Amino acid sequence: MRDVAIVGVGQTSRTPDYLRKSDNMSWKDYIIEAVYEAIADCDKGLNPKDIQYMMLNYHGEAQIEAGGIGPVVADFLGLLPIGCTALCANCVGGGVGMHDAYAMIASGKYDRVLCVGFDKTWDLHNIGDKRAIGGDVEFDFQYGYDHPTLQAIHQIYDYQRYGKKRILKALALYRQQALWFSSRNPHAFNYKSKASIDLEKVYTAIDALPEDDNYIPEDFWDMFPPSALVDGAAAMILVPAEEAGAYSDHPIYLDAIEYKMNSHLMSHQMNYPVHGMSQYTMAEFAGCQLAFREAYKNAKIKVEDVDFMNCYEPHVSSLLPFVNATQITGGDDQKALDFILDGQTGFGGRLPVGTDGGRGLFGMTSGSNFGDCVYECVKQMRGLGGERQVKKADISIATGMQGQMASVVCAILRNSR
Repeated sequence: MRDVAIVGVGQTSRTPDYLRKSDNMSWKDYIIEAVYEAIADCDKGLNPKDIQYMMLNYHGEAQIEAGGIGPVVADFLGLLPIGCTALCANCVGGGVGMHDAYAMIASGKYDRVLCVGFDKTWDLHNIGDKRAIGGDVEFDFQYGYDHPTLQAIHQIYDYQRYGKKRILKALALYRQQALWFSSRNPHAFNYKSKASIDLEKVYTAIDALPEDDNYIPEDFWDMFPPSALVDGAAAMILVPAEEAGAYSDHPIYLDAIEYKMNSHLMSHQMNYPVHGMSQYTMAEFAGCQLAFREAYKNAKIKVEDVDFMNCYEPHVSSLLPFVNATQITGGDDQKALDFILDGQTGFGGRLPVGTDGGRGLFGMTSGSNFGDCVYECVKQMRGLGGERQVKKADISIATGMQGQMASVVCAILRNSR
């Protein structure tokens, strides 16, 4: 098995100014921009015709009328006749693509593989259809549970396990941290935003809520800047580590990448744990714990080695299991929540998380969420984070989650310097 490296990354901007052009842009424009930025990011040069295979991830495949999307994308990128695997795995699709690309390189089958993911939300005929695929469509959705409903149920489960006020305070603090990072990221939706969160006011409102009532007044959420659901694309180029120096002065090594799945039917997560996963509660997200554990083992690292993480975290119910899975608090999920409440996931904390602003305030785009995490990890590890640059960036984690805690990919990245 060969070691693998990332030599180029690309990403479309998510700023309001950029997105105002989206009605005049096709999803093809997004892909072209991200892919050719990734190629240009190979600062020692890479001929597009030297790319041997492509992994393509997207969301909304039934709506953009591109069932034969592989040859279409290879054609307009000028990459024919290479093969292309097209897949959809909700918000972790980019990670699944990278997982398979890693195997292609490590096995020796290919030497240069392109991974690209995109989302063109507003091209969907009915945005409600997209919300349907957050769970098991045949069961959950047919009984009236769409993605936001399932997400709310999961958060109520967390209220009961950790305490509603603790969860809400962690949500508020993390959202403030995300706002800090995103306002300093030139690609983020909230770049230079003057939005703010009055934590003292929010905490006072939380303290006034009854602990044993799941209802949250609508005006409570008015104190938070909303998450941004946007369009975009992200791309990355993988090569054998031994050849990485031929393409980049600063490659980033992909030491491990693992993909594990949970049930996509929430009632199974709650009541019918699968053998080998029964030791974890629904709040801990079994697939997440198992993927991280295996990635650590294969990368031969310990939690003390990890400097920062970028992950899928539009709500604290997914942030918490990711932080817990790092083992930074010894696998104790209650202590992991305390870790977040102590501000340790913010700038200057022990484990900065979502250093690009996160999936919400950076701009959530399902098809490229994982690629966005990798892009940010690579930029930070090259020392290009600007005002949000973390102090130490030797080892990072890029991770993403599918649907309602259905699967996770965990990638361990190592700096080449």
